[in-house]
Amino acid sequence: HIMGFGDNTDRIFETDECIKELVDYIKSLDKKVMLVGFSLGAQLAFKLVSLHEELFEAAIIVSPWLIKKEPLLSELAHLNIKQLKQLKNKLMCRIVGTMNGLPLNACKEFVLQMQNVEEDTMQNIVYNGISFESVPQFADVKIPIIALAGEKEQDEIHNSIKQMAEMNKNCRFEIWEKAGHNIPPLYAKKFNKLIRSMF
Repeated sequence: HIMGFGDNTDRIFETDECIKELVDYIKSLDKKVMLVGFSLGAQLAFKLVSLHEELFEAAIIVSPWLIKKEPLLSELAHLNIKQLKQLKNKLMCRIVGTMNGLPLNACKEFVLQMQNVEEDTMQNIVYNGISFESVPQFADVKIPIIALAGEKEQDEIHNSIKQMAEMNKNCRFEIWEKAGHNIPPLYAKKFNKLIRSMF
């Protein structure tokens, strides 16, 4: 539960602090791990493997948004606030959770947790400062990395994973047919098979 979400909604999301907390947590495990990140988690994963490669065996980065320019940044920030207001409606939130494949108990938790998410968190996840320009160290990462996107996702995400593969010879990309911004929950069988193959 990263800051700003889940059981951690009493705090506002802040990129550098979140990265520091994740690094401290992973170090406490006393072994290298495989990192899997989706959406905002994919952007955090991109920065984590770039700055702290020594902590990881491999990484799967799903639907990262790493090419960020105006006016899209402002549009998404506005859209995030609008969506947050919709998710404060518990029925709408339950529908979204169900559509994203959450089991009943997880869906109930999601509904309760979203009631406490702050607008500042939703702004900060858009303006998180993670991009190719801010994290050039990715070019030198030597662990195996797979970058994924769904066929129905925006060009910015497709171009992000393609640029990751162009930038780093240890990274390959895949675009999954028919998928949108929903690979982990709605393509779980194929996704889990990919995770197991990376081990």
